[in-house]
Amino acid sequence: MKQKAPQISPNKLYASLLKKKNESDSQQKIVKSPAIQGNVYINSLRNNQGQLRVDAKKSRPTSGKDLKDISTVLLKKTHARQNSKIIETKENSQNLTQSALQLLQKIKAERPDNKIGQIQTSKEILQYHQQLIQKQYQKLLDLSKQTEHNQLQQQQQQQQQKQKLFKGPRSISNPDISTLQLCITKAHAKSIPGMLYTGQTKINQDSYKLIQKFGTKENDWYLQVSDGHGTNGHQVAQFVQEILPAYIEQDVMEAPYYYDRDKTINNIFKQSFLKTNDDLLNSGIDVTYSGATTVVVIAFENILYCANIGDSRAIIGRYDTKLQVVELSKDHKPDCFLEQARILQRGGRVQAYSDEDGNPIGPARVWKSDEDVPGLAMSRSFGDYVASQVGVICEPEIIKHQLLPSDKFLVVASDGIWEFLSNEWVIETVNEYYKKGDAIGACNKLTQAAKEAWQKEDEVIDDITVILAFFK
Repeated sequence: MKQKAPQISPNKLYASLLKKKNESDSQQKIVKSPAIQGNVYINSLRNNQGQLRVDAKKSRPTSGKDLKDISTVLLKKTHARQNSKIIETKENSQNLTQSALQLLQKIKAERPDNKIGQIQTSKEILQYHQQLIQKQYQKLLDLSKQTEHNQLQQQQQQQQQKQKLFKGPRSISNPDISTLQLCITKAHAKSIPGMLYTGQTKINQDSYKLIQKFGTKENDWYLQVSDGHGTNGHQVAQFVQEILPAYIEQDVMEAPYYYDRDKTINNIFKQSFLKTNDDLLNSGIDVTYSGATTVVVIAFENILYCANIGDSRAIIGRYDTKLQVVELSKDHKPDCFLEQARILQRGGRVQAYSDEDGNPIGPARVWKSDEDVPGLAMSRSFGDYVASQVGVICEPEIIKHQLLPSDKFLVVASDGIWEFLSNEWVIETVNEYYKKGDAIGACNKLTQAAKEAWQKEDEVIDDITVILAFFK
């Protein structure tokens, strides 16, 4: 008996047919990638909005053959890309190298001083090196000449500055016209002894030294006045007059003072004074209560140096619009602030003589703190051994002076002149004789005036010594 075929509803039949149709359409739209055969599939489906959606999927290889095919293709393509890059890199490198070589050759060809590449023979090499040596030698020679020229120019400028230190009257045609440098042209000295209260003439304890051409130059002068005091003051003054100039002149001759003359002269003065004092203490002269003051002036043409200890003095008479005094030294009195401070610090005291009522009489004097000795009326001197124990020294005070055209004359004298004659009176008196060029007459006038002043003002007369020097 025949079985009856099952009946399928229309809906199920329609669904089955639609499913088969979709599967068929799907298989037809599967395509193989031309680059990777059988391995990459592209499903092209439309979404609900009608846009194309592309999904790339890698199918997992299922066999060794597939793996081999894939690796072969990848390796071939990788080598192809690498070989292409290597070829391009080599070509670029070769091009760059050729360009660099061409550029270097061009630079060398354009440099005129680069001869080495063109030298081909040993003779040419030798000539080339000789030329180099000659060029270097010429450069050194030019440099040496330039240095010598600069030094000469500097020396000329320094000389011009020195010449312009002293100017005479100027003119429109030559505003830098200058006169000759001032210097001592004439000098004279005179010394007279004093008088005791008994009316007897005393031993002259003053001494002086006047030397022309001191050192090596004609216009260099040495002027010195020493004033002795105490029992053996005349011996001390005479000793200083002989020894001190010798020390100073010897050191001046030996010392290169032209490098730093100020410093050198200062050292010479100080050392010479100290050595003279040491020699005096060892000379056998009793200097317990005896000594000497000293003032020295050295004239190096238009430059004066004055060294002083004590109360002898040196001044210059200057006439510009009126007559003026220029002091070259300072008196060293015990009551001067710095002098007194030193004496007190070293155990001395400063006090004048006093009368019965305690009133001071006369100038301030140096005493020991516990004794009424030595009673010295100055704070610096040669000798004076007792006074030197309480602050009296022999170190000179040094003053430098540069002469000006208005400086007319120099006066160096002991305190026999300065005790009763003022600086102003002295230069006014000397100026009258300076106009006549009479140095001797000026010395006579000063000594006589000082003597008369002593006779008028005191019972005794001190020794009187003066040196005059005229500038021109």
